[in-house]
Amino acid sequence: MQSSRTDADRLGDAPATLPGWLLEQARRRASTVALRQKRLGIWHERTWSALAGEVAQAAAALEADGFGSGDVLALLGHPCAEALILMLAAQWLGGVAAPLPVEAEEEALAEMLRILAPKVAHGEDQEQVDRLLAAGFDGPRLVFADGRGLHTYGGAGLAAYPAWLAGGVGRRVPPVSASAAGVAVRYAGPNAWDGADADVLHHDDLVAGAVGLLRTTGLSERDAAFAGRRFAPAGLVRYLLAPWLIGGFSINVAEGLESRDRDRREIGPTLVVGAAHTYARLRARIEARLPAVGSRWGNWLARALTPAGGGGLVRLLVLSPLREVAGLARVRVAIVVGPQPDEATVAFFRRLGIELQHGPDLAPEGREAGTPSPRVPFELTVWGAT
Repeated sequence: MQSSRTDADRLGDAPATLPGWLLEQARRRASTVALRQKRLGIWHERTWSALAGEVAQAAAALEADGFGSGDVLALLGHPCAEALILMLAAQWLGGVAAPLPVEAEEEALAEMLRILAPKVAHGEDQEQVDRLLAAGFDGPRLVFADGRGLHTYGGAGLAAYPAWLAGGVGRRVPPVSASAAGVAVRYAGPNAWDGADADVLHHDDLVAGAVGLLRTTGLSERDAAFAGRRFAPAGLVRYLLAPWLIGGFSINVAEGLESRDRDRREIGPTLVVGAAHTYARLRARIEARLPAVGSRWGNWLARALTPAGGGGLVRLLVLSPLREVAGLARVRVAIVVGPQPDEATVAFFRRLGIELQHGPDLAPEGREAGTPSPRVPFELTVWGAT
């Protein structure tokens, strides 16, 4: 599907980095909602202008902590507004964001910290702060988002996000780094943190891939994306965060694992990104609400969910309500990151009118730092399509 005129079609002298695109969106659509996160049952909004201002303030606070070009910011936790802001603030200064896998064991986490040597770290809550400290983080600053349980912790370097952010007030805001070939993100890729180039994403790779995705899908500022509570670092940055910054649509972050399906229904996103197990879980959740096969309605629904199951009446009475219960009523782009889902899951979502798609690797192996990324046509693969 091609959009008439998306931001990707108006590149011209466009920004070359993700923070540069943040400022561009703040200029183009200052009062439009950029980011929502649900906390204690309430959706909290940040406009593009407010988000850019907060990222700039965070960059000033990071600089006050001695963070600069080439330094690493480690992030441990699930997606949250504070993590996204810190990631962009680190890149604003020419630094590298390194989201750490939440499921990593202590020994593996310690090895990652040894290799990365992060100057600043972010832990979502007490559990993640404890894990970072136990794994040996010894940088000058550890920022946390959720302070419950942390009021008795000592250490000059430990800081709650609001108080730490206030340290950037009144400070000179540093200029945005313009290094397009610089490393934006480092993640736990297939080479398991051995320092290979396949484990890094450069700004120009991310921008080029996001522009390709926007042109391929027709996503624009009118869309809404949803981020659940499982952090798949590479896929999240490639297929959600970079397109969000360049496309100018809103991104919406769920409150927690227990509320994510309800939160998705409230938002009604048009773009969802998840791993194969995410879609398998949604399929199981939908199927659990169906009458048992063997009953009159169960047999009818089982037939309805086959390729020859019916036409408009079935879509009205069966498929639309099933999409609605999973919060997928408005979804038109569903991207799978990582391994391919099983054929039954692909077929199930196709019957619901949702094609599960997969994008190409946006960090080609063998590319040397500082060299231009190849500009190849971006195509999404529809699994199981003939």
